[in-house]
Amino acid sequence: MENKPTYTYQEIADYYQTTPRTIYRWIKPIRKQLMEMNPGKQKLRILLPKQVKLIKDFLG
Repeated sequence: MENKPTYTYQEIADYYQTTPRTIYRWIKPIRKQLMEMNPGKQKLRILLPKQVKLIKDFLG
C-alpha cells in the first residue's frame, strides 16, 4: 500500500482482495487497540497509517 494520510476499509479490502465486511470481521480481535490509537472517535471509518500498519502486522 502506498503512503497516504488516511485509509478506508474499502482500500484495505482491495489490498487483501476481499470485502470491507470481511476485513471488519478479521480485525475484531484488535479493534480495541485500533480505537485507542485514535482517541475521540466512536467509529473506525477512516484509518490512520499507524492503524493500517497494525492491521497489516496482524493479518500478515
